[in-house]
Amino acid sequence: MSANTADFLDAARALDLDTIRKTLQRMEDSIIFSIVERSQYCCNSAVYEPDCSQLGTFKLHQLKSAGSNGCLGDWFIYQTECLHSQVCRYNHPTEYSFFGPLPEPTLGQGANAKNAEPEPILAPVPDSARINSKLLDIYRRKIVPKICEPGDDGNPGSTAVQDVHVLQTMATRIYFGLFVAESKFRTETAKATALIQARDREGLMAFVTKRDVELKNIQRVILKARTFAQNISTAEKGQLAPISTLSTTYKIDPEYIGTVFDDYLMPLTKEVEVEYLLARLDKDGAPAAKKLKTQ
Repeated sequence: MSANTADFLDAARALDLDTIRKTLQRMEDSIIFSIVERSQYCCNSAVYEPDCSQLGTFKLHQLKSAGSNGCLGDWFIYQTECLHSQVCRYNHPTEYSFFGPLPEPTLGQGANAKNAEPEPILAPVPDSARINSKLLDIYRRKIVPKICEPGDDGNPGSTAVQDVHVLQTMATRIYFGLFVAESKFRTETAKATALIQARDREGLMAFVTKRDVELKNIQRVILKARTFAQNISTAEKGQLAPISTLSTTYKIDPEYIGTVFDDYLMPLTKEVEVEYLLARLDKDGAPAAKKLKTQ
């Protein structure tokens, strides 16, 4: 699962930038841990090959109908999402599945769930803000070959299971940018409205970007990665100091985990934010009515 602990029943708390900042930092932990865990397996590229014959005709048809190329990795993702959907994961306004359709969310809602309709926080989220397919492609083509040894180690199932965890934690972090965008819109409504009405994508990108903050976040991610990924054979004083020594070794390059955030996760997050803001006003140019998405 993910580190999405946001309370979307309380708009003020959900859109509080300090709360958002703390939640994003916890999500960093989940992403780093999941990447480190994935790196213990080889690339196992057979997991991503289309038309997996082992699935059989029925499962393959079902999977392709959900928008997949029919690979084993997608089957694990889709089956996990079907399970999570039933316990309302995708009722959260910043959770979006990789595949669909999904089962109805009928479990784990509580006795009074049907009578307790939460106050909407976000405006309708456009399809253009859905980046799951981009994330899936980047992860398999660019990230996996960098963090894993080449070849096949005979662990396709474990690989597929860990891929689900990595991709879900990454997607959760990216779509949490919807709360960031909404918070910024409400804080600087006049400025945001002018940029939206002008369809100024570059201006909106600048509106949601704080490069100095991004650089600090990347450094924090690298420091966390140095701690989480360090090989510890014996307990030595000062071993977990942020400054590594010649004897320090890692399961995975901490600097590359920083690159993952800088080159992929942060840009995708801002793409989601910009696409959301471009659709934030209704046809008359006024703030659009807010509602929770449904699956």
